[in-house]
Amino acid sequence: MGIFDKAGSKRIGLVMEGVNSVVGEKSAFKGEFTTAGSFHINGEFEGKISVGGEVIVSSAARVLGEIDGGTIVISGRVDGNVRAKETLEITKSGRVNGDLTAQRINIEDGASYHGRVSVQNGNQSDQQPQNS
Repeated sequence: MGIFDKAGSKRIGLVMEGVNSVVGEKSAFKGEFTTAGSFHINGEFEGKISVGGEVIVSSAARVLGEIDGGTIVISGRVDGNVRAKETLEITKSGRVNGDLTAQRINIEDGASYHGRVSVQNGNQSDQQPQNS
């Protein structure tokens, strides 16, 4: 079973069997969360997220705090800095207020972000900061 956006048409890129942790749609979490696996947020999260695998912020989700992950897909709202070791994607329903850092950044038409963007090719000295 795959993860889909609200319209049920787009596969977000995560197979449900691979999800290690979930914050449910009617749930809220406050604190620091760390896992080597993957994390799917459907509800509210306040604090710091450190994930080795994928972080999926669904369209109904809201995150207040920092996110560090391998691959990150944001369809909801994030107020805080976001750092992906690999790819960071903000879908058309995504809203980010904070700095973005990743090797690859995809921002769909209709998405919104406010902050600095830094694309890294794996070497910290080769950062290319841009302002939105």
